[in-house]
Amino acid sequence: MGLEITLPTQILPTVKDVDTLLRTIAQTLVGDIRERIHEEGLNAKGAAIGQYTADYLKRRIKAGKGSSSKVVLSYTRQMQNDWKVIPIQNGYGLGFSNSFNADKAEWAQERFGAIYKLTPEEIKIMQAIINYWLNNDY
Repeated sequence: MGLEITLPTQILPTVKDVDTLLRTIAQTLVGDIRERIHEEGLNAKGAAIGQYTADYLKRRIKAGKGSSSKVVLSYTRQMQNDWKVIPIQNGYGLGFSNSFNADKAEWAQERFGAIYKLTPEEIKIMQAIINYWLNNDY
């Protein structure tokens, strides 16, 4: 389970250091996406990921995890702490180094829909970084 950071093929010839640009984009987005998913509980459309069932919410309250029924994918914080920039072939991605966390993320997406994808705002951030690089001859 992961998110690959790629550039439009038409701009590749104009970027001097593609590796550094891709790494910069990934490093910029990793924290924003972690906060959106694991703290704010928002999916890739900017809406709530989902709602906890009454029984599970009781378990969260008893464990001191708060009383909000909004799904935030953060019970032990293991997933959010493992969400990171990962080198991949021809660039960088965002994902988990622990396969158990990747499996949990996959399950969450199957249950709740698109979570680990870029939001329109995150795409704008990526485009702004690319434009900055192109306009400043990096």
